Amino acid sequence: MTNLNDAVVVVTGGATGVGLALVREAVRRGARVMIVDVTDAGETVAALRREGAIVESTIADVCDAADVQRGVTETVEHFGGVNVVCNNAGTAALGRLQEVEPEAAHRVLRVNVEGAFHVIHAFAPALHKAAAAGHPAYLLNTGSEHSLGVPPHVEPISIYTASKYAVLGLTMTAHRDLGPSGIGVSMLAPGWTLTEKVRARVHSDPKTAAAIMPYAQEPAEVASRAFDGLLAGTRVIATNPHSRAFAMEHARNLMIDIQELPIVDAPDGHAHDTPADVSACPVAGMQ
Repeated sequence: MTNLNDAVVVVTGGATGVGLALVREAVRRGARVMIVDVTDAGETVAALRREGAIVESTIADVCDAADVQRGVTETVEHFGGVNVVCNNAGTAALGRLQEVEPEAAHRVLRVNVEGAFHVIHAFAPALHKAAAAGHPAYLLNTGSEHSLGVPPHVEPISIYTASKYAVLGLTMTAHRDLGPSGIGVSMLAPGWTLTEKVRARVHSDPKTAAAIMPYAQEPAEVASRAFDGLLAGTRVIATNPHSRAFAMEHARNLMIDIQELPIVDAPDGHAHDTPADVSACPVAGMQ
């Protein structure tokens, strides 16, 4: 499956940036789209409709579970169901852990982690229903190259990096929890992307431009790779070749440290050594 003909795609944070690129790519592939954004996406919706898109929008803050649930209700009322959820809303704060203001850090974690959970939790029943009916059902979480390690080539945005590590964890657990029902789960992990905010920084500062432009990708390219990877079943969709070196180093270092653990000889087997079989857990059901 490479197109999304008549599928219903929800994009949180879809009014601007990577979210808007995902909206445009979903429309290009034949989808009907619901934009869920903390700001009014009316102008974006009007422009897309002039281009022939079938698109609606609603204002909702992913930090508010009730807001997100209302977004589910409105999507189903407009389109009858949900096939793809692009869990994309996010924010950032500059600085090292010891420098970032607690209020700013709290907002990043609320949006990027708790908000991402709210979206998964609220939309899961609609995705389960689509999968049970034999229809496409996918969850795409927007992470970052920061989900793959600590990028050495960008200024520290440490609480953002930590939050995007958490998105990787949400993706892996969602794959375990939702996958058996036939829901595909992936994480988008782009590097520098020329969104409106990044492009403004590039245009205003030659030093910033020199640092970013050799590595940046257009949002449309990121969005195209996102849906290609999602529909192909790729678990982690890294889009930027410049992410490879540090991400591979991080993975190698992790494996080196893990391999320091002794190999346990357990001839009779143990629940931890069995393949993915939750029923084998000796503490299953314990609170």
